[in-house]
Amino acid sequence: MPTILVVDDSRLVTDIVKMRLEMYGYTVRLAHSGEEALAAIAAEPPDLLVLDVQMPGIDGYEVCRRIREDPALDDLRIIMLTSSDDKRAAFEAGVDDYLNKDIDLLNLPNRVRLVLDME
Repeated sequence: MPTILVVDDSRLVTDIVKMRLEMYGYTVRLAHSGEEALAAIAAEPPDLLVLDVQMPGIDGYEVCRRIREDPALDDLRIIMLTSSDDKRAAFEAGVDDYLNKDIDLLNLPNRVRLVLDME
């Protein structure tokens, strides 16, 4: 089963997302900052990253840009799960999909499956 790294500075959000994805059999790891996410990816790249935008330190856009600049991470899929409404900035940073926390959380497992199946 694919491994998903969930990154959000809110432990409540990461716990909810983790529980939701584990219900579908995914292996879920957590990070609570951009810095933690980059370190976790460097140590053991996941199959997919679920990433918030607004975090202290390195924000989600910068995490995306750094990942997309690394040829070794070409196949890492990224879903931005955020309350931000700036879809354009998210796609320009390199995400594969964009979900709104307030609206799309229930659809997350389906979107994860679709993004993982992308060629």
